[in-house]
Amino acid sequence: MGAVSLKRNDSSSVLTVFPESLPETVRAVISSYPHLVGITATHVANSIELIYSFDNWKGEMKHLLVSLPEKGAAVESISSQIRGAYIYEMEIRDMFGVSFIGHPLPNAKLLLPESYPQGAPPPLLKTVSLEQLMQILNEVQMQEPPSSVIPITGSSRYSVESIVILPFGPYHPALKEPEHFAIALEGEKIVEARPRIGYVHRGIEKLAETRSFLQTLFLVERVCGICSFHHSWTYTLAVENLLGISPNKKAEFLRTLVAELERIHSHSLWIGLLGYWVGFDSMFMWLWSARERIMKLLEMIAGNRVNKSFITIGGVRYDVSDEKLKVVKREISEFEKEFRRITEEVMSYGPLEERTRGIGIYHADTAISSGAVGPVLRATGVPYDIRKVEPYGAYPEVSFDVVTGNRGDVLTIAEVRVKETFESIGIIQQLVEKMPSGNPVPSAFFMGTSKDGEAFARTEPPRGELYYYIRGKVGMRNPYRVKIRTPTLPNLVLASEAIKGYTLSDVPLILTMIDPCFSCEDRAIVYINRKEPFIVKLPRAAPQGIGLGCSL
Repeated sequence: MGAVSLKRNDSSSVLTVFPESLPETVRAVISSYPHLVGITATHVANSIELIYSFDNWKGEMKHLLVSLPEKGAAVESISSQIRGAYIYEMEIRDMFGVSFIGHPLPNAKLLLPESYPQGAPPPLLKTVSLEQLMQILNEVQMQEPPSSVIPITGSSRYSVESIVILPFGPYHPALKEPEHFAIALEGEKIVEARPRIGYVHRGIEKLAETRSFLQTLFLVERVCGICSFHHSWTYTLAVENLLGISPNKKAEFLRTLVAELERIHSHSLWIGLLGYWVGFDSMFMWLWSARERIMKLLEMIAGNRVNKSFITIGGVRYDVSDEKLKVVKREISEFEKEFRRITEEVMSYGPLEERTRGIGIYHADTAISSGAVGPVLRATGVPYDIRKVEPYGAYPEVSFDVVTGNRGDVLTIAEVRVKETFESIGIIQQLVEKMPSGNPVPSAFFMGTSKDGEAFARTEPPRGELYYYIRGKVGMRNPYRVKIRTPTLPNLVLASEAIKGYTLSDVPLILTMIDPCFSCEDRAIVYINRKEPFIVKLPRAAPQGIGLGCSL
C-alpha cells in the first residue's frame, strides 16, 4: 500500500462523470467518502481532465473523473458541499483556466500575480512552454507590481460602516514565510478571513514535466525544508508503482527510520515555536536544543540535515551500518529522557495552558468539511493517519497508536504532537531492533523510460496526509504530469474558519497551530527581478547515453 495505480476501467474506484452530473454525484459520494483528498487537473490533448479524490477514513478511495473541453472549460463548484474544495478550485482556475460556476470568490486569484494578463494562457497547459511563461511574468513584473489587497467575498455582505478589512501579511513579524490574509473585523472581533498565497512560487510541478524521473526526485525534495524526505518518499512510492519497481525490506525499514526522525525534529521544532509565539522563550530554546540531537542523527545517516537525498527509486542511496544503528539506539534513548523532562515541565506551566486552552476552537465537522489532515484533524478525535489506514514502508512491521484529542484548540494540538513524538521514538526503537539484513542500494539508478499509466501515493508527514499523483506516457523519460497536494493547503482553510470570533492578538497563535508551511503550498512559478528573463533550458527528455545532474 502507500501507492496505488489508478485503474480507469475499475468502476468500483473510478467513476466517469458528466460535468452536469458532478454536484449530484459528489453529494452521493461524500455520504460514504467524506474526506476530499484533493482535485487533480491534467491537460490532455484538447481537454482538461479533473480527478476528484475522496477517502472513507479507512484508506479506501473513490475517484470521480470529469473531462472538460480546453476552450471555455467550466464546471459547477462543489464548495457549497465541501468547504475545503474552494481552495483546490482556485488553484485549478489559476493554473488551467477552468471556471467553477457558483464559486464564492469568482474573480480572486490564489497563486498567480494579480496583474497576470487577462487572456494570457494558464501556466500548466501543455501548450505553454517555460520560455513563454517566463516572458509573460517578466513583462508583468516590469509593468505593475502585484496588488496586496484581495476581496473578502465576491460581493460584499458587510456594511462599510461596521467592517474594517485589515491586510495581514504577506510580510509580518508573526509569519515565518510570506502569506497574505484579508481579515474582516467588526470592532475587535474577526468575522471572516481569506488567505492569499503564491508569494514564493517556484514552478516545481511545471519543472517536473521537463526532467527525468530521477531528476524530479531531487526537485520535489525541495518542496519543503522540514519534511523534505516525505516529499521524496511519496513521489518515489508513486513512481515505483507506476513503473513496477519494488525496494527490498531493508530499504523499507531505513526509509521509515528517516521518516520518523523527521517527524520528531518537525514536532520538536513546532512545539518550541509555540513557546516563542506565547513569549515563553526558554521553552523555545530547550526544545530546539534537544532537537539538535535528532538533526545530528539525520546528518550521520544521510549526510545532510535538511534535504537528505537519502531515497532513490528502487531503494535508498546509502546503507546504514550496524555501528550507526547502535548510535541511533543510544541517542534516541537520550533524546527521549530529555524530551520527557522538558515537555513535563512546559506542558504543565500554567501561563502556557492559560494562553493556549480554548484558543482557535473548532469541531470535527468543521475540520472534515475543510479537508483538514494530520494532528489538526486528530485533535478533534478523528483517528485518520495514513500510516494506519494505508500502511506503507515498514509500518506494518511495528506497533504504534494513533494519537487523538477530544477538543480542537491550540493546546490540544500541542498535546497530540507531544504524544506523537513518543510514538515515533517507540517506532524507531522497534525498527533498529528488527532491522533486516541485505543491500538496500539498487545496482543502478533508474534512468529508463515510462509506460502509460497513472499512480498516486499518500504518506503521513508531520503535518498530515501528503498526496502525489504521477502520470506517465510510454517512452518518455520524464513524468507527463506531477500533482502535489500538501497538508498545509487544506489546513489553511480550517485556520481561516477557526480564526473567526477571536481578536487580532490571537491570529499568530491560531495560524501557527496548523504548523503552516507556505513554501509547500507554492510550487508553480519562478519569478526573478532581472532586466532579462532568467530561463531554465532543459530538454524534455534526457539524451540517450548522457547522465543528467540535478542542478537548478
